[in-house]
Amino acid sequence: MKTTITLTTIVTALIGFTACDNKVESARKDAIESKADALENKADTVKKDAKTDAANLTKQAALDAEATKDAAKVRAAVEKKAAGETAESIRKSGEAAAKELQEKAKDTREQK
Repeated sequence: MKTTITLTTIVTALIGFTACDNKVESARKDAIESKADALENKADTVKKDAKTDAANLTKQAALDAEATKDAAKVRAAVEKKAAGETAESIRKSGEAAAKELQEKAKDTREQK
């Protein structure tokens, strides 16, 4: 009888230790699962932020390209106008020089 009580006590103690081990193991698994969930949530947030940043960058690049295109059009118009004014100035000074030479030629003919 003493042996049966001793064996029963040992078996009960082993079952108790096993139950404790299962609770500890379960708590450890729950902690790991919580940590993994937190990392997945953080990854989702980083992914969402990256998509938003990429979309914003794309929009800004399009706006910058449009602004650059508009500035180039304005610059081309200004340069065209300046070239036209320069050409007109050259034409006028050429006409004035030609007129002056014609006057000299006329004066030279009249000296005969």
